[in-house]
Amino acid sequence: MALPPTSNAGTKYFNINQCRSFTMELDGDTLTCLSGANVGGSGVGLPCSEVTVRVPTPQGDAGPVTIYDNNHYGGEYGFAIREGEQFTFRGLTNVNEVSAEGPGGGSYTIEYRAQFFSSNTSTS
Repeated sequence: MALPPTSNAGTKYFNINQCRSFTMELDGDTLTCLSGANVGGSGVGLPCSEVTVRVPTPQGDAGPVTIYDNNHYGGEYGFAIREGEQFTFRGLTNVNEVSAEGPGGGSYTIEYRAQFFSSNTSTS
């Protein structure tokens, strides 16, 4: 997979608003950095300004998946996302600034989309 360009040097134009979607398996309650690939682990990441995380499938009775942003790992800074829910983190520079942790035991699936600009319309 080719990463989006990070500079205008030597080009007349490029579209920085490239979006990428991924599926990742979380291993129990191990904290995993989103990597910009369909695998777990702390990868090189992917430049973006926002990440939408979704828990797509039933995860059993173990509880929600917890998502952390800006290197806040554990404690009171996590966002609990249950099956069928999603949350968008904005103000990022790379997808690897977001980490996920399952509620413990077993594996948990999350989906996430890294993008530069939101396609959501303003409601104000």
